[in-house]
Amino acid sequence: MTDVDGRRNRGERAEHVASWYFRLNGFLSIPGFIVHPDVVRRNPLTEADLIAVRFPHSREIIGEKPMKDDDCLVKLATYRQILFLLVEVKLDVCNINGPWSDSRQGNMQRVVRRLGFAEEAQIEQIAIAMYRDLRWQDEQIVLQYVCVGRRMNDELDRRYADLVQVTWHHIGDFLFDRFQHFPEKLSFGGLIHQQWPNFGREYGERFGRMDGPQQSQEFVLRYIEHGPTGVG
Repeated sequence: MTDVDGRRNRGERAEHVASWYFRLNGFLSIPGFIVHPDVVRRNPLTEADLIAVRFPHSREIIGEKPMKDDDCLVKLATYRQILFLLVEVKLDVCNINGPWSDSRQGNMQRVVRRLGFAEEAQIEQIAIAMYRDLRWQDEQIVLQYVCVGRRMNDELDRRYADLVQVTWHHIGDFLFDRFQHFPEKLSFGGLIHQQWPNFGREYGERFGRMDGPQQSQEFVLRYIEHGPTGVG
């Protein structure tokens, strides 16, 4: 396997971990969202690692006890707003791909148009706000850019006050807390949910041997780096 292949595989595993995290927080998602050009040409313009939406009354109740979703995501919208996310997943430091930060390319306009929550006359102003702040909202809708990676990017934090950065350590903490409080979510008839994605099954099978959130963090990082064969 070449270095390029290895990095691609790690990148795919990182996206799988991020996708499961958002799934457990009530988001419906589309991975690998391709932004196509306005005119016929061979190559797409860019790709969002994940596009996700969470509706304002999303909740899951286990044994009459509501599960608590991650505050860092829940607080992004009120109970009256639908929350759309554009998610960029990185192996190391959180970052924004050039096609999303360069207003001359017009990719924000294209993705807002495809999401379909705004009339054509609104799209340009929404895109301007996204290029400037990486967040736009009105009374009913929030559109938020989120970076996921191993380390937070201080430079981006200073440049974009509204940018949300989520680390793999944070995801490990969330997963441990979720299944510590709701262990019944891990199994069905004594078996780990077979319909869960590979990372979910691997995590569920390992969870009973974790002593605390630090081991959950380590598991997440090892899975991304080595895959299922490297986390035993």
